[in-house]
Amino acid sequence: NYSINIPMKTILEKYLNKEIGINIEHAFRFESAQIIAVEETYFSVKDENQSYIHHFSHRSIVQIIENDDGINIGGFLSHKHFSMVIKVGHIFEYIPV
Repeated sequence: NYSINIPMKTILEKYLNKEIGINIEHAFRFESAQIIAVEETYFSVKDENQSYIHHFSHRSIVQIIENDDGINIGGFLSHKHFSMVIKVGHIFEYIPV
């Protein structure tokens, strides 16, 4: 039984200090990151590769997928398994040449 009125903070807090999948820098590439903070209006993750800390507004979340059995993300040769995947929106920049 799942309510549709769960605050975003409550959903994210379940994964605090856990590894998730998230498209940090590129709209279509998901990476491993650890949720290190969850606040009322934003959350913070530490990426696996460079240990940078990224802060995202809850409003930037396009979709969250949860599955206790895991979600496979990745390509043909390599993929990762996460219990939560967050898709955030990206602003595409147009640079005239």
